[in-house]
Formats: sequence, C-alpha cells, structure tokens
Amino acid sequence: MRSAFRKKSRRTVLAVVDRQERVLLCRVRGESCWRPVASRVIRVRPTRFSVIHVLDPLFSHWFLARTPVIGRFSPLPQRGIVDESTCVFVTRQNKMRTISLRARVHSVTDFSFVWHPLSKVEDEGFDVLPRELGPFLRGYLEGWIPDGVITLVE
Repeated sequence: MRSAFRKKSRRTVLAVVDRQERVLLCRVRGESCWRPVASRVIRVRPTRFSVIHVLDPLFSHWFLARTPVIGRFSPLPQRGIVDESTCVFVTRQNKMRTISLRARVHSVTDFSFVWHPLSKVEDEGFDVLPRELGPFLRGYLEGWIPDGVITLVE
C-alpha cells in the first residue's frame, strides 16, 4: 500500500523539430511505440536556454538550445504500476548549438532513431507516447501554445 503513495519519478525527454516539420523520435528495438529522445536537460536560469545531453551512446555532443515550451505529462495510474511523469522539452534543430564533444567508447545502442513527419505523429493511428505529442508540437510551431510549462493530459 505504501508504494501507491510513493512520489512518481520524473524523466526528461527532448522533442527536436527540423525545418521540414519532422520530429526526431526513438524506440527500443522490437517495440512498436515511438517516444521523444531521452535526455538530461539542465535549465539555465533566468534565461530560456537549456544545456542538453542526449542519453544514448550514439550522441556524444552536449547542446545549448532555447527551450521555451515544456510539456509535463503524468500518465494515469494503472493498477499496481507506477508510471514515470515526463517533461518534454521542445526545440528546433537549427537552434541547437553544440557546446562540447566527448569521445565515446561504446557506440552500440538498443534504440532506433527516425525523423517522422509531424503530420504522421499527429495521426491517431501512429503509436507515440505521450499520445498528445503531435498536437502539442503543432501548437508550439503555430504559436498558439504560449511559452512556459504546459500539462499534457491523456
């Protein structure tokens, strides 16, 4: 019973959108669900910039990027399962600047990375988590989602 009241852990992911309105998504090999890229994001206060490190051995760069919009997603609790709440940081690929490069020894990864058109991510038949990622990114690109933290609801 005590675990039901345990605070949910929070993870951070990065939704990168390029000039052609494609979104960089990843998935564990063998699974069908696509997700934003797991990252460590350090916000630089009081600016709207963040220092970003993608948590995969294929990426050795650290980035500096403007992250004006953050989606906060907390999945509905399922019986016996404690899901992680997630912060989705959004940035444009052409606004990311490399700030350092570290050599990596291991380049093997269990993830596939693919640029998907935003229209495909918005499609209800596309398997993406969080499910609201497509409309959230569309709102960011079109400017009708204001800067700041936005709560994404299932």
